[in-house]
Amino acid sequence: MIIKADLHVHTTASDGKNSIDELIAEANARGLDAIAVSDHNMCTPLPECDLLLIPGAEISTESGHVLGLFVRDIDFASICDKGLPSARDAVSAIHRSGGLAVLAHPFERKSFQKNVLDSVDFDFIETANSRAVMKFRDANEKAVSYAEFRRLPAVGGSDAHSSCELGGSYTEIECAGIRDIETALRDGRTKAVFVRGCSWFTKAKTRLFVARKTKNKKKILKSYLYLIYAAARDIFNH
Repeated sequence: MIIKADLHVHTTASDGKNSIDELIAEANARGLDAIAVSDHNMCTPLPECDLLLIPGAEISTESGHVLGLFVRDIDFASICDKGLPSARDAVSAIHRSGGLAVLAHPFERKSFQKNVLDSVDFDFIETANSRAVMKFRDANEKAVSYAEFRRLPAVGGSDAHSSCELGGSYTEIECAGIRDIETALRDGRTKAVFVRGCSWFTKAKTRLFVARKTKNKKKILKSYLYLIYAAARDIFNH
């Protein structure tokens, strides 16, 4: 059978707009079988529910972001004690915790460090990401080429920071059943699927939501200005 899993999702525990319960309800409504909760630099506790929740984290490194799937106990204070860790150290921490390491949206920015990342022991490359295409329309295509160069399997995730983004990109996993999903991932039985990109206005609304929680007037003002900019980007990009 084919399982549909969005392997890159954020909650209010970091910079997401929706709680885990809201995301579970939306994922069920959108026909997803699983989501990976990958909040920034933390392993968010997950509840029992009727949807398969994959424990994960998105680690900020000197060379970009690295997703950890099936991780629960990473010592973030240790790997970040001297600032941002290297991608190699982040991957090592993920592997020590028994997880799988994914190079996330590698071409979302121009600063892709190929000479550094070529030798890092990733398990997957994220080749379908719904936010990666906002600035660079060919970001996912470049990621596909890089995955082929590295001979690594591809995965997809929406990078959702709000429930309306869920399923914008996802991974099809060929497995015997929902409980076989980790084994299937470790075997590389995956296909990355891109459905739609995130709108600038959606991203801006999430940023405003997070800024309001801080009650920092300067951040809130900047977020409102960004909202105007985002609306213009959506209008004039089409």
